[in-house]
Amino acid sequence: MLENVRRPVAIDVTWQSRACRTRGFTRWLSWTVSLAQVTTGLFLGWPSPMIPKLMDSSLKLDEDEASWTVSMLKLGMAVGCILAIFIVDFVGRKISILVTIVPTIASWSIIVWDSTIEGLYVARFIGGIGSGLVFTAGSMYVTEISPPEVRGAIGSCFVIMNYIGGLLGYIIGSFASIDEYAYVAISFSMIQFLMLIWFHETPYYLLRQKRHGAALDSLMFLRGSGGVSEEMDSIMRSVESEPKNVRLFSVIPDLMSKPGGPKTMLLGVCMMIVQAFSGSIILNAYAETIFKNIHNYREKDSYMSIVLATVQLISYILCISLVDRIGRRPLMIISIIGVTICSFILGVYFCLDEEHVNVENLHWLAFTCVLLYATTVSVGLSSLPFVIMNEIFPLYAKTACISFCFFLNFFFSFVLIKVWSIVAFEQNLYTAFWIISALNIFGVLFLVYYLPETKSLSLLRIQEALVCRIRI
Repeated sequence: MLENVRRPVAIDVTWQSRACRTRGFTRWLSWTVSLAQVTTGLFLGWPSPMIPKLMDSSLKLDEDEASWTVSMLKLGMAVGCILAIFIVDFVGRKISILVTIVPTIASWSIIVWDSTIEGLYVARFIGGIGSGLVFTAGSMYVTEISPPEVRGAIGSCFVIMNYIGGLLGYIIGSFASIDEYAYVAISFSMIQFLMLIWFHETPYYLLRQKRHGAALDSLMFLRGSGGVSEEMDSIMRSVESEPKNVRLFSVIPDLMSKPGGPKTMLLGVCMMIVQAFSGSIILNAYAETIFKNIHNYREKDSYMSIVLATVQLISYILCISLVDRIGRRPLMIISIIGVTICSFILGVYFCLDEEHVNVENLHWLAFTCVLLYATTVSVGLSSLPFVIMNEIFPLYAKTACISFCFFLNFFFSFVLIKVWSIVAFEQNLYTAFWIISALNIFGVLFLVYYLPETKSLSLLRIQEALVCRIRI
């Protein structure tokens, strides 16, 4: 069967010339897919500039309602991940991304036409469902189309578009009304839909559907070269190594029965909990609130949010340039140590301020710590856990395991937002930041002693090392 798949590589010169004209297309395709994350980023960046406007509007949003408005997105994303278990393997990664245009447009339309608190909750929840589905299907898509040597960078690019969307959200929200913001977000989702509709499904998914010719066409199109026989062999072996007749609800138990299955599953679960407790969502949702509590920045908090998002974007670019050079593990450890230290120092600053100690000479320290927090969390914890998640699970179990682990991530993010906002608004900010610092101390121990390195390894070799425990 493998010989039949290879034969067109040698004889089809038409494909050779077409492939040469599309050299480097993998990177462009990954950016096109990643445009879906811009819409998710617009959902995430919406609360920071818009909630203060809603509090001053006729809606008169209070702090508890604002907290629910922020957190309903994450709750919806958790539900979207559960739906992905039943959708992504059934219709494919590409179609799963395309159908998210429906909940996305529905969400923004409700925000425009239903100006009630209940409507706001429903809109954010529906938008979260679409965001969770596109996050799951999209991350799988870019992982499966990426060559091993640049998979980390391309996977990080997918997540970085989330924060580009957040930056756009800060900028648009600073100058536009709530309705204008929604119309811009709808336009982005429609552009992404029209661009992605023309592209190929991933070779991995096509091979699982026994569409061998289409899989070969897809891989040659992605690589811009006819010489893909070696990579095609690796993908074929990965697909052929899957257990047969494993039903949807028995995927995870089957994985757990493998020699390294429990460790792999524990790695995925812990990775997602560590990412959730990094507090990156807090910076996105409550940037203006944090800056308002740092003196001398009260009149400029919306612009400081833009500065913060810009710093995050630069840090993501740094992450992309380093992840396939120095590896995932060092960047993750540097990131979580930075988050732990910065959140602790911010807690100290707000504690001194709360106790009426003169902190006038420490304003610069608090502001610097916020920027360093954004920098360190963006260098590793914001994006790399999602990259690693798409690498460690075998293909047959990927959808179920990733969707389940992403569900845990978004659920714990929802819990963190609610707990942080309750503590910050009803108690004090310093306790809220010390909670994040304490949670990340446990994450440091996990990353140092448990996290493996997957840099430059093919998905098949990672599966052999983790799940089958074959020494490589």
